[in-house]
Amino acid sequence: MDFLTRGYIAIRGDKGQPQSVDETIEKLADCLETATLLEDRRAAVLSLKGLVRDYPENVGIQAFPGLIKVLHSDYKDGDITKSILETLTVLCSVEHENIAEDKGYKYTDLFLKEPSNVSIVLDVLEEFDFYVRYSAIKLLSTLSYNRNTGLQQCVLTSPMGITRLSDLLNDKRDIIRNESLLLLISLTRDNAEIQKLVTFQATFEKLLTVIEDEEGISGGIIVQDSLSLMHNLLRYNVSNQIYFRETSCMQQIPGLLGYVGDSEADHVPYSYEDWPPQKVANTVLVLELCRILTEPEGVNTTVNQKVMAQSSILLPIVQLGICSNAPAIVRTAAIYSIAYVVYNNTMIQELFAKMVVSTPPRLIEGVGELDPAAPPGLPRPAMVSLIAIAVAADPGVDYSYTSRAAAAFAVASCLEGNQEAQLVLASMLKMPPDDNINSHYSDKPFSAGSLLLDAIQNWETSLSDPYKVWFACTILSHVIMGNEQAKKQAGSIVFGDEANGEEPIPLLHHIMAQLLMAAKNPTTNCRIPIGYLCLLCTWLYDSPESVSLFLSESTHIQFLIQEIQSSANDPVVQGLSAFLLGITYEYNNDPNTPLTREKLQTILSSRVDTFTSLLSRLRDSSAVKNAPQYLEISPEDESISLSTGSLPSLLLDSAFVEFFKDTYEQTTRALKKKPSSFKKSSSVGDTSPDGLNAISEQQLESYKETISQQAYEINQLKHQVSEFNNSKTTLQKQVIDLEERLKSMQMEETLLKNKVIELEKSRMAMQESMTNMEKEQEDLLVCMGEQDLDIKKYRKRLREKGEVVTDSEDEEEEA
Repeated sequence: MDFLTRGYIAIRGDKGQPQSVDETIEKLADCLETATLLEDRRAAVLSLKGLVRDYPENVGIQAFPGLIKVLHSDYKDGDITKSILETLTVLCSVEHENIAEDKGYKYTDLFLKEPSNVSIVLDVLEEFDFYVRYSAIKLLSTLSYNRNTGLQQCVLTSPMGITRLSDLLNDKRDIIRNESLLLLISLTRDNAEIQKLVTFQATFEKLLTVIEDEEGISGGIIVQDSLSLMHNLLRYNVSNQIYFRETSCMQQIPGLLGYVGDSEADHVPYSYEDWPPQKVANTVLVLELCRILTEPEGVNTTVNQKVMAQSSILLPIVQLGICSNAPAIVRTAAIYSIAYVVYNNTMIQELFAKMVVSTPPRLIEGVGELDPAAPPGLPRPAMVSLIAIAVAADPGVDYSYTSRAAAAFAVASCLEGNQEAQLVLASMLKMPPDDNINSHYSDKPFSAGSLLLDAIQNWETSLSDPYKVWFACTILSHVIMGNEQAKKQAGSIVFGDEANGEEPIPLLHHIMAQLLMAAKNPTTNCRIPIGYLCLLCTWLYDSPESVSLFLSESTHIQFLIQEIQSSANDPVVQGLSAFLLGITYEYNNDPNTPLTREKLQTILSSRVDTFTSLLSRLRDSSAVKNAPQYLEISPEDESISLSTGSLPSLLLDSAFVEFFKDTYEQTTRALKKKPSSFKKSSSVGDTSPDGLNAISEQQLESYKETISQQAYEINQLKHQVSEFNNSKTTLQKQVIDLEERLKSMQMEETLLKNKVIELEKSRMAMQESMTNMEKEQEDLLVCMGEQDLDIKKYRKRLREKGEVVTDSEDEEEEA
């Protein structure tokens, strides 16, 4: 109790006279600076801790330097350290976040000015005492909240800082582990160096263990925090993704979603589960983890896709996205995960194409919930289910706009870089015959192509849901995009039965007819004509044969011009109409075209300025600039549309926007060019209208030489590319070897630092022991001196009493 007495005396003042708060804090601060006894410093720190909540400004101004000094000198004393850390946490806590001069920011900056201050706090984490560790973590968390970048830089200067922070994840005390999780989440945000250092402390393995101990996605907020930290460590960090993959952590993702790999069903059945809010949050984070690792065009994407597919990731994400009663946010995240995993990867696209799933059962009438007692739905290909979700084809099942957009993008991902898949889907573009025995069923089976055609040609039934047509047109655009064979396949499809006297109408003309009728209806939402126009632009681009088919109906050009001139039309519709006319004019070079480029130029020439102006307006429009990547509808956009009954702001597919941006200038120039300035497409022997050969023999020889030279250059470039790929492979292997060596060296460095710390502790212990021995020796000498004095007294008293003292004793005494 001595330190309490000393503290009381310091506060009481001289001779028991009361003193002001400033005087008290001044004396306590002076004690921190000058006191030589540990008890005095402890008493002063405890007193300041009691005053800081009521008088933070006074304590900060007068005692902050002293607190820092004592922290550095006495950090091994648990009581002092705990009290100082708590006092500093109060001083650094911000009361008014929007005020830059808040005392919390001021003292945070003062503390972070010296990186050694942070190093001391990190060293304190080595202390196992609960309250000391907890106080240290709370102070670091407060500093991170105020000045995260500054704290990150200070942590990087501490050799053992990251190691000590990561080791806290192994602490069996939940509060310590949970607080350390939150701190690491903050520190790893937007700092690749800290992310890498944290990763090489086996953090992924620790986090997966925590998630497993907390019951996976069915667990609590700790699972959410663990997954958030994993996101920070993996997002945009190539080396961490390699580590995550090579330590077999990636193979555990299906297990996080509940897949144990012990069933090989012929198809994925429809499932029912309970979905409390925390489980929803955890599941979404796991699914976003899949997306982080398979980001389209990422450096590691192809390898990560392969590993995840080998780990059977498709089964759980298909189950969640297509065949479950999960909330919309989970379904959307799962469908996007499907899209990312299969994107531009032929092998996985083929795996997905073979998957069969159950159709969703009906809703309970009047309740709006799925009926668990209902018989399971019919099996159908997973691709058909995705299209059915996008175009809302399943009766009695209500999908959110976000899920439908995700499904449309997933279908596009299954076609990306896979012309064979495009042709397969194009070959399915047929409607079932009228005498189909399944046509009288409300949930009649559809093929993928018939679902698209049904949505495209029945725009009248989509007036309340224009995205039904829009998504169908977007998917069909991806079916034919950049694939002339698929365009021919689609162009060969006709409507109308000649046997019954009906005139056959090509699909291209049928789509144009639907656009014309939709445009005349004043209640039609602009998304319907936008969808049709984007599809037509994609179809006609770089396809003279398709342009020729388009121009075979004389009213098409006149209709587009009317759409451009109508001021009542949406500017995006006007711009897309001008874009379609530009494409038609540019690629109208088929020898069998019913309307030559010269005649078309005569029609368009007087309106070229209007066309180019509308194209510029479309380029600068918000629909182009704000087109969401991967057809993602933001949760905020979805929420607004649900609350107001409006539609999301999605107007253009990002793939179409990229296509438009890439071809905008080319199309604009083409509209201004005269027909004679386009390259002729005729062959040798053909004659132009003026009777001259289109290509002379001399020009033909020149072309042959040019082609030969280009072929040689192409072979040279292929050889250089091959050498570059070999060099790239070698360098990648060297990088991996160097990273492994670096990891090994870091581990050796850690072991050496631990040994140095242990040796330092041993040295200090030996030094303390020697000090104690020297003190004991001095005590013995003092005792011997006191004994000599006693002997002399006794001899003197003997002489006084007449006792005889021998000479030897006198000599001994003199000595």
